Amino acid sequence: MSGAFTPSLVAIFAFWAAACIGLAWIFIRSAPAVSVSLMGSIVGAFAGFLVGNSDGPAEVPAYTAVGATVGLFVVGVLALPITPSRGPSRSLRHAAWLVLLVAPFAAAALTFLLQGACPLYISGKGTGFCNYQGDDLLGGWVSGVIVAFLVDAVFVAVSLFVCSWKAKRSGSRGSMKEDAPSAQPVLPDR
Repeated sequence: MSGAFTPSLVAIFAFWAAACIGLAWIFIRSAPAVSVSLMGSIVGAFAGFLVGNSDGPAEVPAYTAVGATVGLFVVGVLALPITPSRGPSRSLRHAAWLVLLVAPFAAAALTFLLQGACPLYISGKGTGFCNYQGDDLLGGWVSGVIVAFLVDAVFVAVSLFVCSWKAKRSGSRGSMKEDAPSAQPVLPDR
């Protein structure tokens, strides 16, 4: 790690990773596919960081965001069809709407945090991860990170909607089984 702005970026990443772990913990029983995909996002972010940092610190935040998105999507698409959803479908649906409602405000906060960590119009060797291949692109990688964040939020919301639908479907099957007449004869009470 290098550059004067690295501690701020590390703090932002740590907060984001803690939020992913916290949400994964919340949804582990009701929507395990979402939990697994959030953890895949963290693994993808680490992989993106390693790939981006392999040839120098330039563009590392953008590579990290893309890695997080790829991890979220790949693990989520693999986990959604094979994991059961046991939570109340209404709660999962409300959580999905909450993600969609909060995402723009979280993206705005993330934009301000990233611009504070990597001020615009900086250049030179001391910029570290804030450098974008030596060019001043007015924080061009920040907009890519924010777009990736918003796409991730929409994917998490869609995953929650799918888990809600699966939970409702499995709940209706369970109630149909309970209501179905039993093949066993009913013995009279004595």
